[in-house]
Amino acid sequence: MIKHLVTSGCSFTDNFSKRWPHFLSEISGWSLYNRGHGSAGNSWISKSIIYQTQTLLNLGIHPSEILVMAMWSGIDRKDLFITSREDVMFNKLLNSGHPNPINFLDDIPNNTSSKNKIDGYLLGAAACNFDNTNINVFKRELILNYFSEEALAIESYENFLRLQWFCDSKGIRLINQTFKDIMHYPDYKILTSNYSRNIKHLYEMIDFDKWLFWKDYNGLYEYTRDISMMFGSDGFHPSVEGHQYYVKNYLITGLEQKNIYF
Repeated sequence: MIKHLVTSGCSFTDNFSKRWPHFLSEISGWSLYNRGHGSAGNSWISKSIIYQTQTLLNLGIHPSEILVMAMWSGIDRKDLFITSREDVMFNKLLNSGHPNPINFLDDIPNNTSSKNKIDGYLLGAAACNFDNTNINVFKRELILNYFSEEALAIESYENFLRLQWFCDSKGIRLINQTFKDIMHYPDYKILTSNYSRNIKHLYEMIDFDKWLFWKDYNGLYEYTRDISMMFGSDGFHPSVEGHQYYVKNYLITGLEQKNIYF
């Protein structure tokens, strides 16, 4: 019987307001370990879930008691590991507002504040506009100059598979979702039907029985839009009521179809 819920994702899954993991935990009674962070990419989502899940296993929790749920983000969000021991820009990148863009695997789950440590993951896309302009320059100069969209797609697929294989190896149930249609995002670059020869073999190894899509390849954003639920003030992020409705009217049914009950 499932007792522990491990989740991660981007701002659609963070802890700065009530999101879908919090409502699912309340309804199910499962203990929640949510590692979602705003602007997180698929590398952070994969790494943070694996770290948190292995921590639970090390505590003696049985794999059958754990459910892992990822809400994958866009391929354009490349998370960069940086350290004060090697990166001269570390302190300048750390100096920012809320939320802290440098995130640490060993932070306490569900804690909204990160500690000033000596290394961590710098989240966000190259095109993100951070209050800290040092981050904007660092991201754009590094990512836009050296990583093509195909390279970013390959990395995302590898992260999907890393989490899939980890859960399979431990005998842990895994459910994948998306914050929106990431298979056609950004700029409607199709990653499913017209994928390159470098992506095709990765795509074919994905177990889509472990995925929940809203229609075709759509995610929480499209679900909220299609059922005319409310968005937040930015017109993009689902409102608290939208997250609650998604859980009660879509996610629970989807889990039951995967033979996951509570």
